[in-house]
Amino acid sequence: MARAVSLLLASALALALLFVPAMRGGEMTAAAHGWLSPLMLSICAGFVHGVGYRPTRPWARALLHPLLLWPAMAALAVMWARSF
Repeated sequence: MARAVSLLLASALALALLFVPAMRGGEMTAAAHGWLSPLMLSICAGFVHGVGYRPTRPWARALLHPLLLWPAMAALAVMWARSF
């Protein structure tokens, strides 16, 4: 169940990244561009967790844990949206 939520959340955020800048007329500020890299990294981690990858290293397992990954994706998406 957690993997499906990660996959759905990452998919929704990826679609938002695709359509929101186009709807706003491409007016991306420097601050929005700065939040984009960590947001994309968290979305990629959401896809990785969602498709079922299980890392062997404990630190990698901790980074892909939903209790860290979901709030990180949500917080970065909010920070990115506020920086427009």
